[in-house]
Amino acid sequence: MTISICSKKGLLYGVYTYHDEAGCKKQKWFATGLKERGNKKEAKLITEQMAIQFEKERQNPRRKYERRAKPDAVDKKQASMLFSVYCDKYLEAQKDRLSPSVFSVYKHYIKVFKEFFDARKLRLLDVTDKELKEFYAERRKQGIKNLTLKHYNCILRPALRKAYKDKLIPDNPFEFLEPIGKERSNISFYDKNEMQKFFEAIKGHPLEVPFALAAYYGFRRSEVLGLRWSAVDFEHKLISVNHKVLVVEKEVYLSDTLKTKTSNRTLPLIAPVEELLLRHRKKIEENKAYYGNTYDMRYTDYVCVMENGKLVYPDHMSKKFQDLLKEKGFRHIRLHDLRHSCASNMLAAGVPMKEIQDWLGHADFGTTANVYSHLDFTAKLKAANTITAAYGGNKSPEKPKDDTSIDALTNALKEMKELGFDSLEDYLAYKKKQ
Repeated sequence: MTISICSKKGLLYGVYTYHDEAGCKKQKWFATGLKERGNKKEAKLITEQMAIQFEKERQNPRRKYERRAKPDAVDKKQASMLFSVYCDKYLEAQKDRLSPSVFSVYKHYIKVFKEFFDARKLRLLDVTDKELKEFYAERRKQGIKNLTLKHYNCILRPALRKAYKDKLIPDNPFEFLEPIGKERSNISFYDKNEMQKFFEAIKGHPLEVPFALAAYYGFRRSEVLGLRWSAVDFEHKLISVNHKVLVVEKEVYLSDTLKTKTSNRTLPLIAPVEELLLRHRKKIEENKAYYGNTYDMRYTDYVCVMENGKLVYPDHMSKKFQDLLKEKGFRHIRLHDLRHSCASNMLAAGVPMKEIQDWLGHADFGTTANVYSHLDFTAKLKAANTITAAYGGNKSPEKPKDDTSIDALTNALKEMKELGFDSLEDYLAYKKKQ
């Protein structure tokens, strides 16, 4: 133990010199609180006590590390860096492989890691499955859903795998974690009657076109704003999703890489949308003539532009959507819930789940089923008819016969959600008691 006493601004400080796990010389300074004159011996005693306590705290993670099956060759210099710093370095190395929006979100996750792991002074070599479980437990207490926890894994899993592969840690703690379970999505949506009122409310609104595209097609916000005139085939009545617009930290990104491969899709051009787009295209030409040289010509192929030709930004679209709902007295939903409204009303009208998957551009059937299966009354009625027929009973009607019954079915779905029932059987039992 090497201890020296130094003075600074009339006060005495103890300096403890030691070597870290990587063999590098380090110094730890302790404030003794004693004045410079006549207190050096007492300052040294205080420093010795502080150094002993510091060494105990420093040795704890080292002993924990030595309890793990330490391999013969471990790069202690890298393994001794803070865990959050290692994760950040790993993420920076992957930057070119990630979209700007995903990279921005992952950088936010690094800040979350810093809040937890740095507060505990945990280095890469200190983190075991115990610390990871504690991290997830704390985030759950803060109300974080499992879906977000799974997103954290997009950094933690590969970063720890690489650390183990590079022999920076003796084992991969991620392998000892239990899988994070799936949570049923809590979706909000407008029924058919609400959607009809919504379409009336947006007539003449500056963002009528993007709102209508989101409602009729269930396009994601980035897909709506990324729609180009070259993707609209008026001759063959088709509309294609093959481009997106993102804004990350005030920088605009125009990309042909969508969320998944199946997000690239071509759909029929719905008549009301076709009429709206033709009117909108004519209005754009009028705006070009009105604004003249000040019109922004960079985005002439983009459908969703402002009067002066500038792109409609994602946050602007979301804000104006909420402003519209508040102004017109609509029930609060998110902009993304127009996508859920599109799918839910298709289900209520008897459209098969597989076709809805293709319409929304989900990567696999499981995604669509997980989100909307509890709303699929048509499939439940078919199952009921199958078992009833097997036992020789009378069939229930397989699908609503008219718009009135569709409305009743939609209202039942809505009430079931509002009451908090996940099971159709529980909902019907409740209604019987009323």
